[in-house]
Amino acid sequence: MRKTTGLCFLALSLIAGTAHAQGLFLEKGQPGIGAAVGAAVIGTGWSASVVPSYTYRGVFDVGIGVTRYSYTKDSDAKGLSAIGLMPFANVYFFRSEDGPLPLSVSGTLGFERRIFTGNGGAPSPDDWGMLLGASVFRRIDFSNSFVGIPELFLAYDLQVITWHSRALDAEQSAPNPGERTDLDHKARVLLRANMGFKGEKTQYTLVPYVGYQAGFAVGANVGAIF
Repeated sequence: MRKTTGLCFLALSLIAGTAHAQGLFLEKGQPGIGAAVGAAVIGTGWSASVVPSYTYRGVFDVGIGVTRYSYTKDSDAKGLSAIGLMPFANVYFFRSEDGPLPLSVSGTLGFERRIFTGNGGAPSPDDWGMLLGASVFRRIDFSNSFVGIPELFLAYDLQVITWHSRALDAEQSAPNPGERTDLDHKARVLLRANMGFKGEKTQYTLVPYVGYQAGFAVGANVGAIF
């Protein structure tokens, strides 16, 4: 199935960008409710997302990413698209402002379910994935209204995708005729240039990022924290 190659190339490649870590803009003990929108391009695919999230006392974030995935005409998976739903949590293990170390450390865990359409008349595949990652970052307050936070994000992505064939195309000798399940394991490396702009009651965020996600990836999120 030619579409397998193209789909595995993108299927979880943009999830790391959607797990918006708004808590790194807040100080320990400070709560926040926010939302971000983002877009990213990798290889022959692209995504657009909306991510509402909540931060509890600057200790952890919880949120859900709603993402649209699609492919360009140059992809083997052209015509396929998907809507992904990914609940996630970020935990801030250590903040540099709380101790002598110059860096802060956080962890990320997310699970995503994707609903695919456009498989050329054949049954659409089923897909779910897991993201497990860690961030190292440094908060730099340039002024009372502007903060910069360079961040290195490292993650492991697991994708489980099940392909369904028409009854006439099924291999009857297979354990589950008409089905094939693929496991895809990937590492992710992202460099994020987090920037926060403080208003009177609202903090606005801009997060451009680049990295390697089964290929060169580039994207950005913009958001607000209330």
